[in-house]
Amino acid sequence: MDRETAGREITRLRAEIERHRDLYYNRETAEISDAEYDALERRLADLETAFPGLGTADSPTATVGADQDARFPSAPHSRPMLSLQNSYDLDEVAAFAERVARTLDTDDLLYTVEPKMDGVALAVRWRDGRLALALTRGDGARGDVITANASTIAGVPVALAKGWRAAFPGGAAAAPDAFEARGEVFLGLERFRALNAAREAAGLEVLANPRNATAGTLKTLDTDEVGRRGLSVFFYQLILLDAEDRPAPDPFVGHQAELAVLGALGLPVNPFLRTARGMDELRAHLAELGARRHDLDYQIDGAVIKVDSREWQEALGSTAKAPRWGLAYKFAAEEATTRLRSVTLQVGRTGVITPVAELEPVLLAGTTVSRATLHNWQEMERKDIRQGDTVVVVKGGDVIPKVLRVLTELRTGGEEAVPRPVHCPECGQPTRRLEGEVAVRCINPLCPAVLAGRLRHFAGRDACDIEGLGGRSVELFLERGLVAGPADLFRLEHGLLADLPGWGAKSADRLLAGLAQARQRPWAAKIFALGIPQVGTSTARTLAGRFRGIDDLLDATPDQLAELPDIGPTVAAAVRGFLDGEGGARLVEELRSVGFFLAAEAVPPAAAAATLGEGYFAGGTFVLTGTLAGMTRSAAQRAIEARGGKVTGSVSKKTTAVVAGDKAGGKLDKARELGVEILDEAAFAAHLAATGDGTGGR
Repeated sequence: MDRETAGREITRLRAEIERHRDLYYNRETAEISDAEYDALERRLADLETAFPGLGTADSPTATVGADQDARFPSAPHSRPMLSLQNSYDLDEVAAFAERVARTLDTDDLLYTVEPKMDGVALAVRWRDGRLALALTRGDGARGDVITANASTIAGVPVALAKGWRAAFPGGAAAAPDAFEARGEVFLGLERFRALNAAREAAGLEVLANPRNATAGTLKTLDTDEVGRRGLSVFFYQLILLDAEDRPAPDPFVGHQAELAVLGALGLPVNPFLRTARGMDELRAHLAELGARRHDLDYQIDGAVIKVDSREWQEALGSTAKAPRWGLAYKFAAEEATTRLRSVTLQVGRTGVITPVAELEPVLLAGTTVSRATLHNWQEMERKDIRQGDTVVVVKGGDVIPKVLRVLTELRTGGEEAVPRPVHCPECGQPTRRLEGEVAVRCINPLCPAVLAGRLRHFAGRDACDIEGLGGRSVELFLERGLVAGPADLFRLEHGLLADLPGWGAKSADRLLAGLAQARQRPWAAKIFALGIPQVGTSTARTLAGRFRGIDDLLDATPDQLAELPDIGPTVAAAVRGFLDGEGGARLVEELRSVGFFLAAEAVPPAAAAATLGEGYFAGGTFVLTGTLAGMTRSAAQRAIEARGGKVTGSVSKKTTAVVAGDKAGGKLDKARELGVEILDEAAFAAHLAATGDGTGGR
């Protein structure tokens, strides 16, 4: 592979990895298993190693995934919240142990082995014995503030038990005034099943899986609802803090001592803890945990191996992404053999028709599986999957069951191939396959399945964020003929809603209040709610900054759209095609008729500054590369956006300037090649100081 080809592949891999990170951290879903995701990262790392200069400080190989949510304020972590390096076989565990021994020049090492929880990371601070702050992982440098939600978790006391200071080494006299405990929030399996049983009885959409339910619950705005979900937590790390919430000297001799203090403070720690000297003991403990995993009331997807000694941990240090003294050992994806009874078809909001395998129920990774994804028709044809086949099903990473392969040697001759659909299974209209796409689509904008998907998208968190409008409610409204599109939601009446099965006055009040708030949503959220093809949240913010209302957007020319940062002719054509098409034009006019679009839309400060064209950053496109000493990359991005600028990941002739920190890579070279302005950290700080925060402040 030559350097140019490698560069294109690196760009593609980075975009794909960031897409999967967004799905996992921000949308509480996943399209691929952990092993498949890690394979993408390893492929990227191999290419960056093979072609020096193409690696950058903001590459996914050097950063952690982010679960940030604009609805919550953020705060800095006391120290970076890193991930662990993943391994999938015992040879990699042995290589890790050998590397540690070689670095420390000793074989006399003690390791700890704990379950790797399949939950959501949480950092909680107590000051003077009282709960002070709770943060999500965020981008590793800053997290979302969810203190109120965390306070509803049984294992997160608002006030510590009397005498808590005595739990620390040296007793009460040596105890800190403040400390932070880090752990993993999860939903117990028994509790998860009970919640779903109750939701199903009430006609509500069931929760997909415990991990996704946990992530969604922690980001719920209704604290009472968070409390009703019944989340749990196990803590595994303790950080002492000074008066300014900076890490204080660590008094622990090792990880076991750290866990003992957490327990003495009354904070829950996982009861499974083993110690090992050498690979034989590590192998035995990993096998024991693997055998016990399905007897636990919570999901785990592997084991966490740590060097116990704090002295050795400090000597080994960390990379920008992960500590060198720890390793996450992932259990192999479990497989099961079953029969594929039939293939059903699902139609999404964009009309894409996806095949789904209906299976004879089989026990897999501790749960009964009766459905599995087949991805798309090209994948089905490649694997030669037929109805009636005996198939091997895998649940990689305990996330999404999928058909791994067909046992063709067990065919009897009665199996039937499943052709690509020529008519939509929902509305019967002809399907179409667009040029360059694998997907088969229904192109009927009035298809019931398309309408249902559109309504769910419209009500989603990043769009109108309508409380009380779940998938089951959408299906009920469509079945009763109450709505045919998003605009009809605003015509629903209280009495009609209250009389629906499983509803009542309170449910009706909640939905109508959510619909009233939807009219006040930011302009960018309203653009995203339209469901324009290829327009995500970032592109919606760009459009909101350039076009101040729906009329401005409708009048936008293809050239005006294409010249915007990160849009270009392809996305411009998609936007124009949607607005000019019968379905899109009708949707806009119907929403206008119910007062969804306001005369003066709420434009985000960054977008407003960009439109007004004030200051150095306003309306400009900036690229960050290298490491800044004075602030994190995410803080630099927020500072630019607050002043009306936009931060992108690649350098082009449209780039206003490149902010280059220490160890800047290929982006700096590209900027020099194109003659783009380059700002060192001092120049960047000077521009920030001169332009304020884009909202009138300094």
